[in-house]
Amino acid sequence: MTRAAIAIATAVAVALVGAATVPAAADPLYAPEASDVVEAAYRANGLARNPVRGLVRRARLGGLVPWLTVRTGRNTRWQDPLSASQPATDIGHGITLEVRATWRLDRLVFDGREMQLAALDTARRRERRRLAARVIRTYFAWKRAVTGTAVPSGGDPDDATPRIRAARAEEAAAELDALTDGWFSAQLSTSPDRPKPGQREP
Repeated sequence: MTRAAIAIATAVAVALVGAATVPAAADPLYAPEASDVVEAAYRANGLARNPVRGLVRRARLGGLVPWLTVRTGRNTRWQDPLSASQPATDIGHGITLEVRATWRLDRLVFDGREMQLAALDTARRRERRRLAARVIRTYFAWKRAVTGTAVPSGGDPDDATPRIRAARAEEAAAELDALTDGWFSAQLSTSPDRPKPGQREP
């Protein structure tokens, strides 16, 4: 056997061993949908529910709760005798207690803190859009790596090798796990007998 034939056989063997060591990726057909991953990311980051409306309602209903003001005081009185036949100076002490209740009924229409809550709602919506864009971008990067989508024109052909695709799929799956608090990897399945996420078993 010539040296060229030995080199070719060695290269083929190394390629086969390398392909065998690449971990099998999950079947994207049994992966959760992108919308499900986004919703899971919302839940994991506390953005699933909108508390602003409830806070505005509570702020307005606060006008029905009165403001209580309590004031105490001490009084001292005396009376000097007008003549020698009258008794000595009469001195008396007293304590007063004053309680006031004030209702701010104008808050039932508009509360001054609603502007702050509106800014909070705007920031929350902005964060939801940012998170959704990141999750969708990472999800489809994982899907391209799993399905072995062709390298776009101008790209590096080495990016389509099984090892690199498997590494990119693992990296994207790890990022999705971080964004969804481990929900993404729990939903993956390579078995066609297991129902898709969101479906019930027969």
